[in-house]
Order: sequence, then structure tokens, then C-alpha cells
Amino acid sequence: RVTDPGMVAGVRYEMMQYMKFDQGTWVFPKPKVSALPTLSRQSLRLGRTLPLHAVTRGSSGRLYTRSRYALTDAYRLCGLGPDTTLLAPAYHCRTMLDPAIRLGAEIALYALRPNLAPDFEALEASLARCDKAVTALLVTHYFGFPQDLKPALAFCEEHGIALIEDCSHCLIAPLEASDLGQVGRYSVWSPYKFFPCEDGGVLWANHGAPLPSAPPRSPSISTELKGIARSLQRSWEDRKPLNAKALEQDLEILHGSPAGVSHDNLHCSAETSSQYDADLENTENLAGSRWIIRRTDIERLTSLRRKNYLEWAQAVAGLPHCHALFPVLPDACVPYMFPLFIQYPDVHFLALKSLGMTEWRWDDMAISSCPVAMDYRLHLLHLPCHQELTRNQMLWMTTAVSKVLTQIPATRLAA
Repeated sequence: RVTDPGMVAGVRYEMMQYMKFDQGTWVFPKPKVSALPTLSRQSLRLGRTLPLHAVTRGSSGRLYTRSRYALTDAYRLCGLGPDTTLLAPAYHCRTMLDPAIRLGAEIALYALRPNLAPDFEALEASLARCDKAVTALLVTHYFGFPQDLKPALAFCEEHGIALIEDCSHCLIAPLEASDLGQVGRYSVWSPYKFFPCEDGGVLWANHGAPLPSAPPRSPSISTELKGIARSLQRSWEDRKPLNAKALEQDLEILHGSPAGVSHDNLHCSAETSSQYDADLENTENLAGSRWIIRRTDIERLTSLRRKNYLEWAQAVAGLPHCHALFPVLPDACVPYMFPLFIQYPDVHFLALKSLGMTEWRWDDMAISSCPVAMDYRLHLLHLPCHQELTRNQMLWMTTAVSKVLTQIPATRLAA
């Protein structure tokens, strides 16, 4: 398969090539804070329920256990398969590519600008290099910040390509006034990233596009019970108090410890990642998750996510060696996570992980010629800002980031 057709080490490659971070000899503790919302007594508003049709948009939507499987159907319905190509963003999670690989399609990665908007000059060049018919373009609304889709829609109409919106980082329901998820032929959404439930993915078909003809499978009773057990366990584990004052002592211990050795591994694969389970295709999400989605306090969810995001923005504003990717939060935006660019990931990312900081990044990524994607792969951290974070947890995380970036020299932990 071709990813951004070109040369690697002087050899034209035909399989997907990935660069993957390997922690090597580093030993990291379990993250102290959940990256995604866990269920609490304040999460639900039992006297008021969100109609399910607000999530599925009536008969135009379908529920899945994860949006990656919704993408599989979206790609398939757009004609993606052998002898066809998907145009996908160079900065990506593996699960954005897995469905196309599952269908046997080729993937061409297009370049992005520093604000993660598509670079349309580079996109035209990517299209021109494709040997096989391009049937779909995937555009992602990163971190909940809506993209301007007018240029993408014009590009697709000009070239006869289906536009697919990746709204996995967005809160959709019940924002009826928003056109999020309604511009592309298909769009996908991940409710479990916003609601304190175990799973959830949604596929929307727009402009009269068809949904899959086969009815979705319902999870088994045992799967439902396991989901309830996991939800309760995660909620219990996430309520342990943290001591921000102890960070000074933790940093002293870290200073006195020998540095570990980490690696970047280049590997090739023609298979889907370990995050894709073909047995879960066309499977509906848990009934327990749907119950929680319908009864979550949306106003609380929205206001607290925005509050936590703004607290992050203020906390890092004056720190060295970093900057917020999106320091300004638009009025209508409900953020997924707080994206923080750090200048020295080989030092500060590893130090934060050693303290038990919850920080995600897409460091297992297909190689491309996009400098933004290759830079963000290791430098861009995804920090929690969800509504179930306690004041204690926010204080601990912002203090940890502040102390690491101001107290640990850029060369201290370099391997």
C-alpha cells in the first residue's frame, strides 16, 4: 500500500510504513487521571433525557460500538476497496486508516498546515500522484475545533470524490444549530469521548446517502454486564485524591534517577492495527452507554469542558518550551482535549509520564512527507479537559506541567 507515494531511504515503498515510539527501558506508572470522562453522581440529569433520535438524527444515523467501525461502513458505501484510494490527513490516529486497510484500499496522506487545516495545494499534488481512483477524502475536526469545510467540499465536487467528516473529537448532539457532521456525504462521531460511557460510535448519512442494509448486531448480555463493571471500576479508580505539594519530592526523585533509553521504531505492515477488531464491525453500542448518553447533563458537560480548557490555556501561557496549539477557544466550541506543543519531548514528555501524568499523543503514525504531522507526532500532547475532572486533579496536572517545564533542563533526561 502507498502512504504519501514517494521514497524512503531511496526505495519506493508499497506497504504502509509507520514510525512508532518505544518507551524502551523507561518504566512509567499508571496515569493518575482518566483521559476520558468517568461516571459520577453529578454526571446525570435523571429528570431530563435526550431523545435517541437527537443522537442518530432520526433515520439518517446508526449506532456502533466505536466510530472506527462506522468509518468502515462509510468508506465502503463511498466505494472504497481494492483498486481505489483514500485521501487521509497525514496527522492521524491509526484507527482513521484501519478501516481503509481492512477494505483493501490504498491510502494517500495529504499535508496539513500548522493549524491542522488541509493544505489544498499539497492535496492537489497528492491526488495527482495517485495511480488508482480516489473515491473518498477524510477531513478531521481536531480537538473539537470545527474546520471550514467549504474548500474541501469544492475540491470533492470538482474531482468527483466523496467527503467524509471525522467528528470524533466533536460534541454533536444536541447542538442542532451547528452544521457539524452535516456537510460531508458521511460523518462519524464518538460519543464515548464526551459522555461518561464505555463505548459509542455514530455514522450519519447526509444528502440522501444510504446507510448499510444489514441491521446491526446487539451486544450480548455478558458484554453488557462487563461494560457496567468496567464503568464502575473506572469511576472508583478515578476518585483517588492527588497531592500537588508532593510533586517537588517526586521531581527530586526523578532528578536522582538514571535516565532511561527510548526509541523510535520504523516498521512496515499491510494489516490493521491492534486497535481494530473485525469481530466488532456492525455491532451496536452498549444499551448501558445509550442510557448514560441520553441522561447526561449536557449543559454541565459543555461548561466544565470549556472551563477546564481555559484553565489549561492560562496555566501554560507563560511557561517556557511550550505553547497551546489553540490558545483561543471559540464561543461555540466544546473541546475534546487540550493540545499542547512541547519543544523537548525527549525530556519533558518522558518526565511527565514518569510522574504519572495523563498525556496522549499520536506517536504510532504512518510516515509522510508532511513536516507538520511528523513534528506533531512527538511534540503535540493531548491533555484531558473533560467535565469529570475534579479541582484536585486539575491542580495536580497543571502544577505537574508547570514544574516539569520550568525545573527540568532540556538536556537533563536526554538518552
